[in-house]
Amino acid sequence: MIRRILVPIDFSPQSLEAAALAGALAENLGARVRFLTVLDVSDLRAALKARLHGFRTDTEVHRALLRWVREQSSRINLPAGVRSTHAIRRGIAEHEILRAVRTYRPQLIVMGSSGLARRIPIGSKTTHVLRHSPVPVVVCPLKPA
Repeated sequence: MIRRILVPIDFSPQSLEAAALAGALAENLGARVRFLTVLDVSDLRAALKARLHGFRTDTEVHRALLRWVREQSSRINLPAGVRSTHAIRRGIAEHEILRAVRTYRPQLIVMGSSGLARRIPIGSKTTHVLRHSPVPVVVCPLKPA
């Protein structure tokens, strides 16, 4: 039985598709959703990927990133009654996703096929999680326009 769903989210179009699917699944299954955003080891690199700018210190970069994650998170629309939490970690995304599996113990991962750095149809982080996850992984491609 699926009671917990983990959704790695970087707010790319594919990860937002994954969030929508996870919300629908959670509603039908009575499951909880845990969103996980992994910030790059370097706040500056993560800020550049998110197209953030206008900071002068490392503290400002970090605050801008956290504010951006909160703003993006508030835009995720889940069906009424679906309970969710959002964790933010720093590190290498695919490793932090697998660590989250060990600590959160989801029965399912729902993630996008690629993230913000989209270069190939299935990104390296998604491929790594598919190969090493101890639980089923659903991969969501970007819907055609």
